[in-house]
Amino acid sequence: MGARFWLHLVLTVLMVSTLACGGDDDDDSASDDDVAVDDDTDDDDTSDDDTDDDLCGGEALRCGAGDVPEECVEGVWTPLEPCPRLQYCNFGECVNTLIEFPADEAPHRNLIEWWYWTGNLSDADGNVYGFELTFFYGARLLGIPAWMIHVGIVDEQTGEHDSLVEFSVHFPDETPTELHLATPSASVDRGADYVYELSGVADTHAYDLTLTDTQGPTYHGGNGSIRMSSRTVDSFYYSRMRIDVEGTLYKDGAPIDVTGEAWMDHQWGGFNPFVLIGWDWFSMQFEDGSEIMYFIFRGDEDDPSVVDMALGSYVDPNGDQTILSMHDVEVTPLDSWSSEVTGGVYPLNWNFVVEDLGIDVDITTSVPDQEFPNPMWNYWEGMVRFDGVKEGGPTGGMGFVELSGYAGRPALWKLFEDVWESGKIGTLP
Repeated sequence: MGARFWLHLVLTVLMVSTLACGGDDDDDSASDDDVAVDDDTDDDDTSDDDTDDDLCGGEALRCGAGDVPEECVEGVWTPLEPCPRLQYCNFGECVNTLIEFPADEAPHRNLIEWWYWTGNLSDADGNVYGFELTFFYGARLLGIPAWMIHVGIVDEQTGEHDSLVEFSVHFPDETPTELHLATPSASVDRGADYVYELSGVADTHAYDLTLTDTQGPTYHGGNGSIRMSSRTVDSFYYSRMRIDVEGTLYKDGAPIDVTGEAWMDHQWGGFNPFVLIGWDWFSMQFEDGSEIMYFIFRGDEDDPSVVDMALGSYVDPNGDQTILSMHDVEVTPLDSWSSEVTGGVYPLNWNFVVEDLGIDVDITTSVPDQEFPNPMWNYWEGMVRFDGVKEGGPTGGMGFVELSGYAGRPALWKLFEDVWESGKIGTLP
């Protein structure tokens, strides 16, 4: 989540004179239609075809194949009725969501929207790379279909961080069962099978990658809606937190076969990003198959320790989601890094604790300079590793961290300062 929407702000730079006409969006739905957004058992009791995965004994309910609830009946997992439209399975029960697939993965005609992919890659020699691809869309921000695209590639061996910012004005492909995003420097194509083809170019690096979702979406907030701090309104937000990657990375034109894991975020709505102070966002993929997304909206420009609001999701190895509040997680910066380009001072390396889950890990990066300077809102977006303890045993994994608001406010903040101070939160004037 994060810097992506400020980036949309850059869209504003294209036509600042029209900002005063920007629309508000307090729709109750996400889509443009009516959708809110997308022990041992006796052989006599089981057939010879039953596998270990079919047998049960401890738990009464679970989510089975195809996200269908299952009940333990006489030692065998037995499918129940599939969850109806606008519901999904969590801990074996159907829960409401405001997001419907595949329609809500396609573009919306909201104020702000972005699609965001990051990932950690490695080649046959063990060299490690990170990538980012973000499409920002301001369908109603300017009254024109304005886009901003960010491509980032990190080479851990050399410490290089290549980045690209591109602008475009074009109408999106709104095919409801697919996703097609493209500019001259980057593209995303996804059919009905949720296999994504990504390409991007940034300076001396490029990539062509195939991403296959292995888990399905996580609906943040439980229903796919979160509050964008106390300063503005809600947004729709889901992630695909574990995606297999294979493809080719190009370094100075030379192809390198790579594999790894990626993460996708998709967020949209009518919130006003210009009034936010800054945020810290963490994505973590644990070795045991669990994941965490956690973000912090800061409440004081001069004191980063003041938290305005925080929220997250923990997804266990079975795919079940637990919501994390600001009282569940303790994040402590361990170091800092100063940018020679923007003058920003960013926290760097963190101790991350979720006491109720038995998690105590240190998050670190080997490439301090992963800042993404840009005309509107500078931010840091970097690949990280973490290791420590989970439920009494050793744990580790990889992820990404995003930091905004540490290198100055957005260029258009002053245009909206009166909006915030007058209490007219949530919409543009």
